[in-house]
Amino acid sequence: MWGILGSVFTPAPTPALLAAAAALRERVPELAEAIVARIEQSLPLYRDTHAVEGGSLAESVRQNVEYLLASTLGDAPEDFSAQHNTGRRRAQQGVPMAEMLRSYRIGFALFWEAVAEEVIRQGRWSERDLTDTATALWWTADEFSAAATEAYRETTAELVEQRERQRSALVEALITSGGLDRGAVWDIAEKLGLPRAGSFAAVAAEVAEIGSEPLPGIVVRLRELGVLSAWRLLPRLQVGIVSLPSAELEALVTALEAASDTGPTARIGVSPVYPALEGTPHAVYLAKIALSSIGGGPARVSRFAATPLATLVAAAPDAAAQIARTVLGPLLTLPREEQDLLLDTLGMWLDTAGSARETAARMFCHANTVRHRLRRIAEHTGRSVEDPAAAAELSAALAAVRLLPEARWPEPGPPGPPQFPPPVTVPVPPPATTPDAASEPGPRTAQA
Repeated sequence: MWGILGSVFTPAPTPALLAAAAALRERVPELAEAIVARIEQSLPLYRDTHAVEGGSLAESVRQNVEYLLASTLGDAPEDFSAQHNTGRRRAQQGVPMAEMLRSYRIGFALFWEAVAEEVIRQGRWSERDLTDTATALWWTADEFSAAATEAYRETTAELVEQRERQRSALVEALITSGGLDRGAVWDIAEKLGLPRAGSFAAVAAEVAEIGSEPLPGIVVRLRELGVLSAWRLLPRLQVGIVSLPSAELEALVTALEAASDTGPTARIGVSPVYPALEGTPHAVYLAKIALSSIGGGPARVSRFAATPLATLVAAAPDAAAQIARTVLGPLLTLPREEQDLLLDTLGMWLDTAGSARETAARMFCHANTVRHRLRRIAEHTGRSVEDPAAAAELSAALAAVRLLPEARWPEPGPPGPPQFPPPVTVPVPPPATTPDAASEPGPRTAQA
């Protein structure tokens, strides 16, 4: 585990260092106390008992000084356990690594002062002996720092993984356990750093490959916008709970689009805004429906539109899919491109309050082309858009198909002979030669 240390070159202790170490061994308590005082004076963090518990620094300094003297005199094997313990403990305490390394430099500086004083006091060593001793000692300082640093980094990595596992489990509890009481939800929110109430949105992003994140860096990206979030990576989905500063989703959608640009192509669904974390399971369900409603192509973000029809479809997806197959009938056996063309035309016609002219303008075709497509829909489904009841049924079926791709038959068509109502011929007025709103099929009150 500490493999890098074997490659560090450390010169053998000089005779002067050996002589000084033998003398300093009798002064370990005094020397350790002086080093602790110097570190606490220079680094206020070590005086904060909330960051470094009382006695921790003194114990660490004493262990390091004892090992330094023992290893110099050849009385201890090379195991660096004291340095490993220091690095591991500081990582667990949350002490910045830079502060830990600075404490080592301060400690070795004071230790060098004591060695130099002892070498000079003995009066039998030359200046060259003193410089060689300094070289050997500072190589040792580098070795100690390397051991502590490696332990610090390994422990930090372990702590990060542990925190991520904990956060992932907490998010899992929120998105799957709809029966949690309010106290449990609030406890989870506190641990995740989320508010108890406010404006939330759930996100479901499709995973292209197991283990890969479709939204890399999304937590940091949202945090830069002042948005808190918690995420869970599943085999097929990356699910997020996002605390919004307001009830608006635009900033979140923009951030999701930007994050998806840096990762693999993915479909992303976003739930409507909801006010309390207890509603997370249902919000995630709606986000998944929004995701599944996206067709193929490049990365896209889809928001679940909380319209009455969409809400009904989400509440009973199996029944909605059956309704779509029953209402649209043979239309769903057509080639997929032809289905899409007719259904898109129907959707645009409904969005424009039954205006063939407006539908044609938005779809870049002629109004008579729109009327022809509507007649084809009537021929395939037995339902004319001129009949308000039939138009309502077509609208409900269209909402189901858009939100539930599984409502369509797998291509090329349904297995076995389809059981649909027989198509009927619906009389439709001949195409108008002028763009007269009265000639448009639609509700009697529709306006061009």
